Amino acid sequence: MLWTIAAPHALAATYSGPIETTRWRADTSMFACSLYQRVPLWGQAVFERRAGETQRFYLDQFNRQLAPGEAQWFALTPSWQAFGQHQTLMSARVTEGAEPVIHPWQQSQLLLNQLREGKQLLLRGEPWPEQSPDQTGEFADIVIEPVGFRGALAEFQTCLSSLLPANYDQISRSAVHFDGASDEFNDADREMLDNLIRYVLADPYVTTIVVDGHTDGSGLRADNLELSQRRAEFVVDYLTTRGIHEDMLQVRWHGERYPVASNQSAAGRAQNRRVTLRVDRFEPPSETLAQSP
Repeated sequence: MLWTIAAPHALAATYSGPIETTRWRADTSMFACSLYQRVPLWGQAVFERRAGETQRFYLDQFNRQLAPGEAQWFALTPSWQAFGQHQTLMSARVTEGAEPVIHPWQQSQLLLNQLREGKQLLLRGEPWPEQSPDQTGEFADIVIEPVGFRGALAEFQTCLSSLLPANYDQISRSAVHFDGASDEFNDADREMLDNLIRYVLADPYVTTIVVDGHTDGSGLRADNLELSQRRAEFVVDYLTTRGIHEDMLQVRWHGERYPVASNQSAAGRAQNRRVTLRVDRFEPPSETLAQSP
């Protein structure tokens, strides 16, 4: 269902903040950058980019007001500006849960550009039936103001330039692979390890890196056990020479004992020639959106 009238509707339940106190704010760290505005009695609108990921926009719903289904975004000229036409931007899929509306990079940039131009954003959807049981057909309007957006946007963009190349989810379970009987890895795996090292050195909550060496099933079992040890120690040496403290490392080697693929094919053997890394961290009692990796 689409709506062609962008102005606030007489039967709409409207959620917006007073101009005097509504502001955009930025939370910044090397783990994530966020730009958000709180909407009283409803939730908040958030632009976010985590390390190693692209930007997204989402609505964080504190109180359930929007019913699942289709909603519509509009760009409105604010009341304190000269008259201008309202613009229909795009539709949005509303789902159940704490984040009922999520847009990936391209759509989030469309919304961001409208706010940068000083436009209000209005999301019009259907309300939950229990919010208006006697008013079927009533809309639920979420209004997002452009007040203070450009200043917070500048802080957000500065944060983007200092993000780490990867986040915890991307490095917490990693593996480097080896050719044949080699105990050296390739450039792609070297880049992955460098990203892991940068993350670990930046996150004070990382406690342990567990390093496990493996081989394929070719050759003698005793030789494979020794080769898996060399591979694990080669990775450990790479980590420690680049700043990872040895007390943080747990090193093990297993030879051919734990294959992840069949050793009957070249592709399977290539998957088995590996060193895996598991990065463990503990969650502090509380973290802000930007501080939580």
